[in-house]
Amino acid sequence: MATRRLTDAFLLLRNNSIQNRQLLAEQELDELADDRMALVSGISLDPEAAIGVTKLSPPKWVDGVAEIQYDVGRIKQKMKELASLHDRHLNRPTLDDSSDQEHAIEITTQEITQLFHRCQRAVQALPSRARRACSEPEERLLRNVGAALAQAVQELSVSFRCAQSAYLRRLKNREERSQHFFDTSVPLMDDGDDNTLYDRMTS
Repeated sequence: MATRRLTDAFLLLRNNSIQNRQLLAEQELDELADDRMALVSGISLDPEAAIGVTKLSPPKWVDGVAEIQYDVGRIKQKMKELASLHDRHLNRPTLDDSSDQEHAIEITTQEITQLFHRCQRAVQALPSRARRACSEPEERLLRNVGAALAQAVQELSVSFRCAQSAYLRRLKNREERSQHFFDTSVPLMDDGDDNTLYDRMTS
């Protein structure tokens, strides 16, 4: 009787041990599979939330888009500064020295032009920054983003050229009015005219 009880106890312990080893082995296999999945697909399992969270790094062209957007913002700011310089230069007194204003206008204009060239090159280079194994949705998104950025840069460029043309036209009109003013002013009398006038008054 005692022997049977020991045998039954032994069998129960052995079965429990086997089951525990099987459960442990299955758990280790599951963890190994999860680790491999994380390495291959970039997915990490959250032990608390028990959900998959994608940790894929963004494509390189996203950085290019951010750089273009930053330069577009700088162009807009520089164009505002240039418009203010244009107004001050056009509204200055006629005989006022404007060499400093003209130099500032020239420098700001060059900076804007350089930013436009850099933006245009960056937009054209966006497709080359896409991943080689780029998915179709990502490729379509990149095309749409590139087209939108190209249009934004083009519209800014047109606005800049229009502002430049308007400034040069107003500057030319101002110079023509100034020249006309000096041409039609009463000429100053020379010494001979002064003497003639003096003789008439004293005769």
